[in-house]
Amino acid sequence: MSKLHLPSAALSRSRRRFVQGLAGGTLAVVSARHFALAAAADAAATDAGAVLSGTDFNLEIGALPVNFTGRPGIATAVNGRLPAPLLRWREGDAITLRVSNRLSAPTSIHWHGMIVPADMDGVPGVSFDGIAPGATYVYRFKVNQSGTYWYHSHSRFQEQTGLYGPIVIEPRRGERHHADREHVILLSDWTDLDPEHIYRTLKRQSNYF
Repeated sequence: MSKLHLPSAALSRSRRRFVQGLAGGTLAVVSARHFALAAAADAAATDAGAVLSGTDFNLEIGALPVNFTGRPGIATAVNGRLPAPLLRWREGDAITLRVSNRLSAPTSIHWHGMIVPADMDGVPGVSFDGIAPGATYVYRFKVNQSGTYWYHSHSRFQEQTGLYGPIVIEPRRGERHHADREHVILLSDWTDLDPEHIYRTLKRQSNYF
């Protein structure tokens, strides 16, 4: 039986094709996984309740068990979500938001950057008394601007435990530039420590952490 002898150059080409094929297969697997994760993220983002649109809203503030680090904790959530639902408004519309407090402590929502009447600003001790446990406060105002904003609690450290969410306001006449896809990115962080403890510690020693 005769043996087939390949020149070294041919062997090198064969090895290159094998490595290229292996790399291509790996890339295909990674790409497939990437697109699967992207699809899952899209599905989560479009989950019912994750985005609330229109002019009439019901928001419920309550405690939510969470575990981001392997250590169970309690977050402050809106409609059982952290971050709170994305609110989509339109410039010029009159908005009504009924905010109910299911916590054992007073709460509030401040519409950050929004031009609203003083009693609709949502800062306890400044613009209103806050929302007592079991109570509902009705915010009503006209949307006088467009753009991207956010909302959060102004009561103690509820923002630090999860009470925050994005707002997207569409221009009355539509967007100036068309986009095929919109991504809303909200950056925050989480700590298992009590924010009250963090604040007291920083007041005593600002570089402690």
